[in-house]
Parts: sequence; structure tokens; C-alpha cells
Amino acid sequence: MSFKRILCAVDFSPRSNQAFDEAVQLAQANKAKLFILHAIEVQPLASGWFEPDGLSDLTLQVEEKAKQSLEALQNSVADQLAKLSVHSEITSGRAFTEILENARVWDADLIVMGGTGFGALEDLPLGSTVNRVLNEADCSVLVVKNGG
Repeated sequence: MSFKRILCAVDFSPRSNQAFDEAVQLAQANKAKLFILHAIEVQPLASGWFEPDGLSDLTLQVEEKAKQSLEALQNSVADQLAKLSVHSEITSGRAFTEILENARVWDADLIVMGGTGFGALEDLPLGSTVNRVLNEADCSVLVVKNGG
């Protein structure tokens, strides 16, 4: 099976970083375009814990940390990415919704993601984000469960 448009969902957890490495290798092997997506999960309950200005500051800090983490991830394999067509994006919302929507819009033929991440259910064998993507994706999904 050949893939031409690979979406890799990252949350910067160790398993997600392994999935990223796998996505880069698959993109190289298939001469595919690579779309790297990070979704900042918005927690509506958090708004009650902060003053309005404090929540805005926290949002900016989270976005800046995500941007730095995404840049560091890409820089870690810069030589490999230089030979590929790469697009990266940071969005906000429910991770599974953002992954599925971006995969459809981008016409991905493969989604690559880690089996567990930094979600509330990360101790489960497959978190709720992975389950939703597996069940609802219009394309193939590769779940990286351990290093290799």
C-alpha cells in the first residue's frame, strides 16, 4: 500500500514522538507529503479557575509552548524533513475532532498517532482520542504502541 498524504497527530508525549518518527519514515519511503498536527485541547472548566485576563495569559503560554515543542520536534529530524513536503499546524479543540476534520480537509490517506498520550485517559491501552479516530476516520490509521 502506498501513501501520498500522511497526517501525523502529535501531543509531544514519548509515544507521540515515536509516532512522529514513524510518520517521517513512511513519508520518506512513499515520497509522501507530511502534515503534522497538534491540537490544544480546550478545557471549558478551566475558565472558572482563572480571572478573564489570567485565562488569556494561560492560553498564550500554552500556545507558545506548543509552538516551541513543534519546532523542536521538527528540528530533531530537520535533515529528513528537508527532503519532504511538510506542513505543520497548531489548532485548538477536541483532539479527535481536529484530527478527523484536518484529515478530511487535507485528504489524508493515512493518519499516524501514538497509542497513548497526555490525555486524561492516558493510562488506558488506547485512549479515547485514538478510539474515536480509529472508528471515525475515512482513511487508514496507524497507531504506534511501542518503540521500534
